Amino acid sequence: MRHHNRASSDPLLFALEDRPPPLRSVLAAVAHLSAIVASIMAAPLLLAGVIGLSEASTRYVVSASLFISGIATFVQVYRFGWVGSGLLSVQGTSFAFIGPMAYAAATFPEGTSSEEIAGILLGSCAAGGVAVAIAGTFLNQVQKIITPVVAGTVVFLLGLSLVISAVTNLNRILGAAASTELYIICTEIALTFLVILFLSRAKQPWLRLLSIPIGIVVGCVAALLAGNLEWNVGDTSEIWFVPQFFRFPLNIDLLMLAILMPIFLVSLTESIGDLTATSSVSQRPIEGEEYVQRLRGGIVADGLNTVLAALFGSFPNTTFSQNNAVIRITGVASRRVGLVLAVLLTIMGSIPLISAGFLQIPGSVINGATLFLFGMIAVTGFGLAVKADPVSGYKVLIGSTLCAFMLTGLPQLLNVLSIELPQYAAIIMGFPVATGILIAIILTRVIRS
Repeated sequence: MRHHNRASSDPLLFALEDRPPPLRSVLAAVAHLSAIVASIMAAPLLLAGVIGLSEASTRYVVSASLFISGIATFVQVYRFGWVGSGLLSVQGTSFAFIGPMAYAAATFPEGTSSEEIAGILLGSCAAGGVAVAIAGTFLNQVQKIITPVVAGTVVFLLGLSLVISAVTNLNRILGAAASTELYIICTEIALTFLVILFLSRAKQPWLRLLSIPIGIVVGCVAALLAGNLEWNVGDTSEIWFVPQFFRFPLNIDLLMLAILMPIFLVSLTESIGDLTATSSVSQRPIEGEEYVQRLRGGIVADGLNTVLAALFGSFPNTTFSQNNAVIRITGVASRRVGLVLAVLLTIMGSIPLISAGFLQIPGSVINGATLFLFGMIAVTGFGLAVKADPVSGYKVLIGSTLCAFMLTGLPQLLNVLSIELPQYAAIIMGFPVATGILIAIILTRVIRS
């Protein structure tokens, strides 16, 4: 059957419902795994760091993130009734929540345990996941509010906030280092960042896909040669990792949910784009009834997988865009590959030594890699807003950014004038993404009217 509105007319080696031989399926799944595994493990590592979890709890969330990513990918690919897209769409822990969770964690009263903070944030994420699943059945209405210009603006604000956070982390690492170690740490940061930057611009698609894991490996080699990396995984007596139901005591906090909801809305919009791209490179329709059903099923799965992740002590899941490039390169869009990948992710998450080993990566290397990723998030958001509407995109993005960052200083200014805002209002204003989405929605309506 011929499908229109495809990204490419190049024939696929294996289409969506084809069954590649076992070896070919495993090789294609490993290609997807190579493109995403560093991101899946780095995101929970950073999130655990900003919450202040212990090393044991951090090992847990890294393993749980791999394990749950496998389960979530299986749900997305296999398609249980109307839940799941039925495409080779990969799920993983989202980087988008690092900024808001870091900000939210800092607002808790002094003395609140990291386990309690994690429980409240994950409980609020579970509520956000339910909201995304419900929104998946009302896509037309959601897309009228969260337009590409609004989504792009918020992604830009998020990227900018994350870059500031990464720079702060790097400054903290440098500040804690001895003067004799400064040049070594700076070399690790620069080497990791520059290798990823160089490879991400390479003409060879495989190098672009593997730029992040290669950059991290190069940074680790530099750290090893400098004596800044030692293999000390601590207690690894457990042979298998078993996820625990309600690993953290879940609670829902409306203020935390208000901080996180803009990210859920933007993540929903990005998932629409990712699923559309996956449908296109898989040579399936990107309009009509089949497309709408796959899109709705994918968004609902996104939300429910985030709820599942929270129940087992892992962070919000979302669709990854990297797998679309892998499909293009390999010419394999078969769902069987996605199911094999889900099994591989689950197996990796079941081996504690993998997460324990990942925790040995120096902070200089991890933050050097994420600095690049966060910068790319900002660049992507800028491009999305401007390309969506070249006339008003600049105005909405610049206006929203300026207003959102100006609002972060408003509570302090009012305090000088002896005017005290309610605590929840001051907290919301302090996070530019939360106010930025509202400003962008209003500006979009005003400029268009």
